[in-house]
Amino acid sequence: MRNLGKTLSLIIATFLVVATFTQCKNTESDSSIISTNDSTGSCSIKIAYINTDSLLKNYTLAKELNDEMLKQQESMRANVNERTKALEKEMADFQRKYENNAFLSPDRVQQEYQRISNEEAKLQEYVQKLELESLQNSQKMMIRINDSVQNYIDEVLSKAYDIVLNNAGTLHVDKKFDITNEAIKGLNARYKK
Repeated sequence: MRNLGKTLSLIIATFLVVATFTQCKNTESDSSIISTNDSTGSCSIKIAYINTDSLLKNYTLAKELNDEMLKQQESMRANVNERTKALEKEMADFQRKYENNAFLSPDRVQQEYQRISNEEAKLQEYVQKLELESLQNSQKMMIRINDSVQNYIDEVLSKAYDIVLNNAGTLHVDKKFDITNEAIKGLNARYKK
């Protein structure tokens, strides 16, 4: 669903750029400004580009949330490993007792086998629950980061640029349009407040 939104945004941005270029003829250009002129007057478009990979790698909020997510996942893995080892020990004990005829009756063997099978099913359900929680936390983290970046673009960058592109669907952008470092500095300064 997020990819659909990004794709739709990219299509709209591309449409706006193409529509502007088909309406105007290029007369002069600046590092991030495309000036155009046609029979109705002149217009200029200020375009900027942000490399989202670099942004996520260097944005303090993204790094902190990623570190937090990694800690949660490590804790989850440790917890699952601990429970798995305990279940494996119970299974090995059951197997040893079964081979040594330590059970008093076949019914007791069946009860113990069923108990261990139930514990295994509970462990699988627990793992699935943790994986779902991890996925939901990851989605919340990405929403928080996306909201923060989008708010920064809306409140700060939109005043300086008409179009801000990202690398999601962009094959090439001249370095003169790249404001990634400016955006990182601004986002980090804003986050520290």
